[in-house]
Amino acid sequence: MAERKQALILVGLMTAMVEAPASAEPPRSVSETLLAPGRNLASADDSTATAVNPGNLAFLPAPELRWTTIYTGDSSPWAGRGHSLDVAAPLWIFGSGLRLELHDPAARVPAPFNDNYQWVRWGAGGRVDNWLGVGASLGWSISDDRRLDGQFGVTVGATLRPSEWVSIGTVVRDFNVPVSRDDVTSSYRAFDLGAAFRPFEGRRDIELGLEGRFYDQLVNGTAKATLGFDLPYVGRLRGDVTMVNLDPKDPQAVATLGLDVNWGPGQVSGGAIFGNGTGLETPGFYAGGALRFYREPGIPIGKRVARFDINSTPGNRGHVSLLRRLWRAADNDEIEGVLLVLKDEPASSMAHAEELADAITRLRSKGKKVACHLEDAGGKSLFACSAANRIAINPAGGLRFSGLSSRYFYFGGALADLGVQADFVRIGKNKAAAEQFTLSAPSETAKTNFQDLVNRYESVYLSDVAANRGSTAVKLKETLAKGPFIASEAREAGLVDTLVYPDEIGRFMNEVMGGSVDIVKSLPYSEAPTRWVRDNKIAVVYLAGDMVDGESQNIPLINIRLAGSRTITAALKQARDDSSVKAVVFRIETGGGSSLAADVIHREVQLLAKKKPVVISMGSAAASGGYYVAVGGGPIFANRTTMTGSIGIFYGKVDLSGLLGKLGVGTAGFTSSPRADAESLFRPFSEDERVELGKKVKQFYDLFAGRVAEGRKLSIEDVDAVARGRVWTGAQAKEHRLVDHVGGLREAMEEARRLAGLADDAAVVELPVEDDSLLGFLLKLVGLSAAPGGMSFIPPGLMDVARALAPFMVFDSSQPMARVELFEVGDYPRGLLNPNAETAELDEEPLP
Repeated sequence: MAERKQALILVGLMTAMVEAPASAEPPRSVSETLLAPGRNLASADDSTATAVNPGNLAFLPAPELRWTTIYTGDSSPWAGRGHSLDVAAPLWIFGSGLRLELHDPAARVPAPFNDNYQWVRWGAGGRVDNWLGVGASLGWSISDDRRLDGQFGVTVGATLRPSEWVSIGTVVRDFNVPVSRDDVTSSYRAFDLGAAFRPFEGRRDIELGLEGRFYDQLVNGTAKATLGFDLPYVGRLRGDVTMVNLDPKDPQAVATLGLDVNWGPGQVSGGAIFGNGTGLETPGFYAGGALRFYREPGIPIGKRVARFDINSTPGNRGHVSLLRRLWRAADNDEIEGVLLVLKDEPASSMAHAEELADAITRLRSKGKKVACHLEDAGGKSLFACSAANRIAINPAGGLRFSGLSSRYFYFGGALADLGVQADFVRIGKNKAAAEQFTLSAPSETAKTNFQDLVNRYESVYLSDVAANRGSTAVKLKETLAKGPFIASEAREAGLVDTLVYPDEIGRFMNEVMGGSVDIVKSLPYSEAPTRWVRDNKIAVVYLAGDMVDGESQNIPLINIRLAGSRTITAALKQARDDSSVKAVVFRIETGGGSSLAADVIHREVQLLAKKKPVVISMGSAAASGGYYVAVGGGPIFANRTTMTGSIGIFYGKVDLSGLLGKLGVGTAGFTSSPRADAESLFRPFSEDERVELGKKVKQFYDLFAGRVAEGRKLSIEDVDAVARGRVWTGAQAKEHRLVDHVGGLREAMEEARRLAGLADDAAVVELPVEDDSLLGFLLKLVGLSAAPGGMSFIPPGLMDVARALAPFMVFDSSQPMARVELFEVGDYPRGLLNPNAETAELDEEPLP
């Protein structure tokens, strides 16, 4: 209601401006610009903004070149004939434009306006986010006539966009009152105020505008109304009516009505100019054209197939980027098919593969045909691409897969041989993370739990792939057990459809689509915004990697990411304090870590959730400390194969005294109390300390369980029944009320938009901002990378061992841990079938 009242007040002000006493003649000014047909000063976001309102220059979507001609015949006394050429471009939050006007008046136009003259105008503007634009323009007149030559005018303008359905603009034209070279003829200072309204959900489909202008030196003014609406498959219909003389005894008006026809980045415009203010017996006309690096709704440019190349397995953000590009392709009416060319696994986990398969399913639900071309594929490629219409494989490639597997490393025996004693206390026999440092093999409980996880993952895998490939789970299991497969064997087994070399991909897609198609990776232009205010956005905040206290960092040699509590809380606080962020999706990809870091982040999530909607999206894992932080927010979404739960704590240290003894090194400690050096790495815990340690671990566990009970609205008894370190899949977690919905990132973002009342095309910001470190830059200079597989001189097997030993390098021995051991669903080694396969980063070209 408040916004509608503001609109009524605005209309009243414009009416008052133009109801001042009017002279019998329409106002004329040397600096009067040539028409920009159908444009409103509050909404002209194209290159005409240099003349219409320089405050809009920074709202231009992309560079534009425009030409317009106005013709009224030789019998018209109206001084509005000529040509204009506009060029403008945005740069970040700024924009600039140049306009050349060639005034070519008819002989009947009253002096001094019946002579030829030119104006050169340069404008620049900036914006505050997308709700306020300010700018100014400078203009110079050029003519052989002293009365029209030598004027220098300064114009300032501003545009305020408080909501998606209203835009308010104001311009002060020629506030310096420029004077011609004859020192007599001057232009008039004018004050413009206008508004444009988009009544249908704030979309550009229909727009109504009102303007008023007041000349302070003439005590005169004009009024203008504009209309614009999009014609499907054509372009935009534009019209305006300007009352150039408001004398009630002799009102005069000039009107235009025309059409913009859009095709790709090109636009052709034309229309009629009429009204008693032109003095014409027959209408005049305007015509023009524009070349832009963006596109407005118009004539379809033809159906095409979008190609996505995945040259190496995407990381967490790369995975989200790929999903978003596929979602946009699903909503693009000009894309009729999608081709995924996979040279490596398209997902780093089963949960990511699940989300990718969902994106392919959504493409097909929108009427798109989807095809995959595999090279040296694994199980995740088959899982995701089974949702496609067709799967092709390189005849020289293969399918390195015969079932799911997991592997854990146990260092207890090796540490004992070295004289190192690992001493840990845990809550619950299911909390198996500490076992890898105390045992040489998993406990029976751990064996049972680990095998159960693999079985549950397999159940999801077999049911989905079998259904998509027209088989049964039993038959598919028997088939996969015969793997790995060379390309011809994979086709004979019904796992892929055909053999296709890379140079035959075009023919393959023609067969899939049922005719010749155009395959593109990207278009050279973007879509024009459908709404004015695009500041209302969703923030995706990532928590990825082992959770540690302090700042986030990487261990490049073994490619381990550490999620620092200070970095993550700063990102959450940034989202909380940013008024343009209306909802947050907290994307969790971690098996936990420091319990202190978990509690610090949990608190910040709670504070954020009190201010705006927070939706939790669990990726590959959100377990132990990862689950701890999840319960601080709103609704929780987990994939069926997300690893979650592991509600529990362990605490301990390693005793290096035996190792030092073998090396002939002795130590001596001196303390002021018996427990002063309890956390020392050079002696074991005493029995008294071990008892006290158990109490502390129980206190941390109670805190963890209490956080879960509070966040999930469960009793402590209910939480304890599913806690004590037990790991669950996302599907199991839903049954135990640990999560709210089984679904991936797409469903989580839909829920965030729903809770915040945001449009489907709401902008997305990713936090924390990725920082390219100096180390990463130097590594790239010498041909290395911190990406998975980038450090190729470390054998993959040793890389896995190094990562398993990471807690010794990462975590302080004095920290209580809320961490779960993560496992990777295994494929056959790459070299088994294709030792020379190359890897590269995910193709990040813009989505068509």
